[in-house]
Amino acid sequence: MPPAVRIVTDSNADLPAALAAQHAIGVVPSLLNLDGRSYREGVDISRTEFYERLPTLKQPPTSAAPSTGDFEAVFRACGDALVVSINLASKLSAVYNAARLAAESFGGRVTVIDSASVSMGQGWQVLAAAEAATAGAGLEAVLDIVRSVQRRVRLMAALDTVEYLRRSGRASSLTTLMGELLQIKPLIEIANGEVRALGRVRTREKARDSLVAHIEALGPLERLAVVHTAALADAQALAAQLAPRAAEPPVVVEATSILAAHVGPGTLGLAALTAD
Repeated sequence: MPPAVRIVTDSNADLPAALAAQHAIGVVPSLLNLDGRSYREGVDISRTEFYERLPTLKQPPTSAAPSTGDFEAVFRACGDALVVSINLASKLSAVYNAARLAAESFGGRVTVIDSASVSMGQGWQVLAAAEAATAGAGLEAVLDIVRSVQRRVRLMAALDTVEYLRRSGRASSLTTLMGELLQIKPLIEIANGEVRALGRVRTREKARDSLVAHIEALGPLERLAVVHTAALADAQALAAQLAPRAAEPPVVVEATSILAAHVGPGTLGLAALTAD
């Protein structure tokens, strides 16, 4: 009988805790640095606590990848199983590299995959792999499923402000000033591990309408997640509006604090998996 397959990811996948537990998915927390102190995201500090502290921070929050030792510990906890580790886009973070280095200690038993995405764009890949592994699929079948999902997943978001991009060093002061003066809401997409501009609008309502239009253009959906940063009511309303578009009820997820540190509160995102 072939060895079992276990799935590991990092906290940036935004996978709901109940789903992670159901499929025994190992989750390695990323690090959040707040005013000189490091916290394991989702372990030492909750997302609610992060948003409460955000307006009072003396320095902009920053993030860091887990150590190779953090990944090694989770890989080791998988016992004799083959491990597939699906991680945050390598172009956005050092998380993937930490997992890759950790895997070298396991003699080929660990396969590390660059999700080329974040949040539920990564999470849908993790969940599909875990569902297949739970059903008894072998390593190659699991990897084929991950590749299929990765081809079909789309992740887009509407930011409520450009201020936090400036604070994180990802936008200039002039861009931020013009964006705030004109009340511009940037629309972005994460594709192939890179942040791409989808457009910009002047109001939150138009931003939401634009997200809906992009989703409708994708055709039938297998799965859909609405991702938000401290905007639960808006996310729930968007999920209800888009529910007829997907084969399953949409999942509403609060984004990892690591992502929120760069985009700020009020962001709405959609992670869509198109039908195969």
